[in-house]
Amino acid sequence: MSRDSASIPRRSAAALLCVCLLCPAPARADVVDDAYAAGNEAALAGDWAGAIEHWEHALELLPGRSAQLDYDLGTAYAQLGELGRATYHLERALQPEARPSVEVAEAARRNLGIVRRRAEVQAEVADARISREQSWWDLVVEVLAGQALAWISVITGWLLVLALVVRRSTSSRLRDGAVRISGALALVFALVFVIGGGLHGLAMRAADDHPDAIALDSIVELREGPGTHLPVAFRVQGGSRVRVLGERSGWVRVRLPAGLEGWAPRESIARLDKPPMRSRVRADKPNAVADRP
Repeated sequence: MSRDSASIPRRSAAALLCVCLLCPAPARADVVDDAYAAGNEAALAGDWAGAIEHWEHALELLPGRSAQLDYDLGTAYAQLGELGRATYHLERALQPEARPSVEVAEAARRNLGIVRRRAEVQAEVADARISREQSWWDLVVEVLAGQALAWISVITGWLLVLALVVRRSTSSRLRDGAVRISGALALVFALVFVIGGGLHGLAMRAADDHPDAIALDSIVELREGPGTHLPVAFRVQGGSRVRVLGERSGWVRVRLPAGLEGWAPRESIARLDKPPMRSRVRADKPNAVADRP
């Protein structure tokens, strides 16, 4: 991929520093900034494994989320050919909780598409399963579970209360047409509040019960039960999106969007709603998939 097609904002270091300054401990802010700067230097030198080590250290010290750091880590893992971990960090960079800028979001989607195409090729070669790309229904569920709908429901609820109070206190002084209009507004507010709030609650419950996760390893073997003594049901390509159905004794039961289910080692699956774990970086597989200035 060309350098221009995966360029990211130059002001990333300054943005990260601003985030760190919100932390009450100045010493920690300095440590985070130093780790991030060290990662930038390693990336410029082509040492992607070293960059990952520094950026993951900065991410551990950071009190909140950083879309920029997740984007940088996803790009670095893509350079090393670690498509599962690249997908994981690029997906987290796009989450609303990370508050990505427009530039970071566009670059993350672009690199995620490149990583996806590479994963599809690897899956075909290795005869492994790979999750389908997100459908319109998946996007609808994400919107329903998002904070925007929750705020709309809350605001609509308050508007409903206000409309009822005003209508009751002024009904004797309003004409029939005004009364009907105020009643119609109250009905609209009530419908939005009940339907929007209900759908948001259902989507949140589904996300909590079966959270999204990413297969991290190049190939993840899913077994018929939680144990290496059980037969392998099928293999999943790294970078595939799965749903976590349960956990037992260091194993997680997951389901692909197509409905296939199996058990995988816990360390090979990473939930998108959980902080990332420090990884084992392999520096022996340079593979230029995405770039960073």
